[in-house]
Amino acid sequence: MANIYELTGDIQLLWNLMDMGELDDDALIDAMKNSQEELSIKLEGYCKFIKNLDADIEGITAEIKRLNERKKVLENTKDRAKKAMKMALDTAGEKKIPCGTFLVFLKKNPAHVVMDETDVDKIPAHYLKFADPEINKKAIKEALDGGTVLDGIAHLEQDESLQIK
Repeated sequence: MANIYELTGDIQLLWNLMDMGELDDDALIDAMKNSQEELSIKLEGYCKFIKNLDADIEGITAEIKRLNERKKVLENTKDRAKKAMKMALDTAGEKKIPCGTFLVFLKKNPAHVVMDETDVDKIPAHYLKFADPEINKKAIKEALDGGTVLDGIAHLEQDESLQIK
């Protein structure tokens, strides 16, 4: 049995033969019907394959979500355990305690900025950073839809997507 590429090529060949007058109408109709039936069977197989892939993707997506939730729970548990250990060291007034094969100690972190003022107008400009400009494609599409010509800047293109029902 031919693959989908060979079938579509066969259909195109039949059309070409008909255009050149080398194939009568009855022979063309029979050949096209057979080729289209084969193509329909192949496409049905592809549809089933794609639906199976969709189910696998959905299952994997659900598993990723479940594992991400589990990861977050474990990270939160670890953070709470570390806070409890820090509180225990603080309460004991200790900076370093050997614990069997481990050494638990407090280390100073690098200094970080805590903002006392959050009003941007009161912060000197040299302490501000500005985002790079972004292209607003939605506004451009609305302008093009409205008839604005943006030669050399943007244009509309429309393509097709395969749908399976």
